[in-house]
Amino acid sequence: MSVSGLILLIVLRPKLPESRSVFLRLLAIAVFGFVGSQVFYLLAIQYTNAPTATLLQFLFLPMVAAYEALTGSLHWTKRWSLILAFAAVGTLLLIGVFSGSGFQILITPIGLVSGLLAAASGAYYSLASRKFVKEKGPWWLLTWGFVTGAFVISPLGVLSLSQYKLPVIVDSQISILALVSFVTIFGTILAYGLYLSGLRHLPATEIGVVTSLEPIAASIAAYVFLGNVLGPLQYLGGGIILLAVILTASKPTGDVGTTARKESGEEKTTN
Repeated sequence: MSVSGLILLIVLRPKLPESRSVFLRLLAIAVFGFVGSQVFYLLAIQYTNAPTATLLQFLFLPMVAAYEALTGSLHWTKRWSLILAFAAVGTLLLIGVFSGSGFQILITPIGLVSGLLAAASGAYYSLASRKFVKEKGPWWLLTWGFVTGAFVISPLGVLSLSQYKLPVIVDSQISILALVSFVTIFGTILAYGLYLSGLRHLPATEIGVVTSLEPIAASIAAYVFLGNVLGPLQYLGGGIILLAVILTASKPTGDVGTTARKESGEEKTTN
């Protein structure tokens, strides 16, 4: 986050937050959203395992959907219930919760709380960011959100780096630099920036369903770079997720609620 925020700050040179209220809103998104979603997710992995943490984090989607349905941003239909069900089942299959030996999931008290907090953090920054995105733009929010969040989390970062030793071999050092650069540019700047850009045009629920493609991308990368072979159930899970995304992309116009139409300037007067 520190390196990403610094790069964006140098390249974009965004204006400073103009008031105390704007800064406080920004601080909340940076700390409880950007930092919280990452830290709690990693804690969930540490105290459970990767599939369980991913499953718990995925609960951000029904949280967002429930909020947008209650506030009128999304017109809830049976079709949306089907889409969320497809996305959930597909994710369960793809991350390997189900296998030939049955249902596999590890739950510990700390891991469960961490996973739920990761989901709540993801839901919060998805919903709270929309106003900023429309007022200031996604890259303004991303720049100052990363800078602010990195400043808050810096004590933990300094402590972690103080206990880390670089490998002596030059090739290993180059590999580490390349991996950190990749995560910084593609996994942080572009991942968050494009997600926030999508919030300018679509409700957070729709964006959330499309992000269900993330486990598919991770599975493909694991196969290409690590040689991990998917099983039949995982292929089935990927297909179900794709179906959920296709249903989202081909939504009827009426699925978008009154609030969303007002925000996009497409509201029509009806008698």
